[in-house]
Amino acid sequence: STVAVFGCGGVGIATIQGARIAGASRIFAVDVSEDKLEFARRFGATDLVRADQADSIIKQTNGIGVDYAFEAIGKPAVVEAALKITRRGGTTVAVGVGKLTETISLNALVFPLSGKKLCGCMFGSANPKYDFPRMLDLYADKKLDLEGMVTKTYSLDQAPQAFEDLERGVNARGVIVFDRAAAG
Repeated sequence: STVAVFGCGGVGIATIQGARIAGASRIFAVDVSEDKLEFARRFGATDLVRADQADSIIKQTNGIGVDYAFEAIGKPAVVEAALKITRRGGTTVAVGVGKLTETISLNALVFPLSGKKLCGCMFGSANPKYDFPRMLDLYADKKLDLEGMVTKTYSLDQAPQAFEDLERGVNARGVIVFDRAAAG
């Protein structure tokens, strides 16, 4: 299958790794940041696409589009862009969570005729009894790189900065480390 992942933060990088592990033939990473695109390559992205050139994915797939598109940002316009580059009969997954006041726009004639599927995904739509042991095995076998996703660690005292950096999208994944010995 061919896959496009819109947004190369922590959720997008995890999605790219999932596509790689599942055996996707091509994985298009889409982001506004060149740094995040280069970071995505380390985790399995085969093609790097600037967000303002996402339509080029149609041409790069010989006019077909991708089998699966994942939106990992939470912005309606990005969900719509992901849906646009999904092939006829393909699936677009909205992973990112938007605001209650925001809506996604679908053309009432074109969408049904496309045969595309649009679905939501909360917490990876995981089945913990099945998926968590599998993910732990993938991690143990060094197929799932969790440490590599952590771009910065923070002490508990730096938590406000960690949340500020999260809001600004500074890190792929920032982690607050609680040091029990230091806490007393």
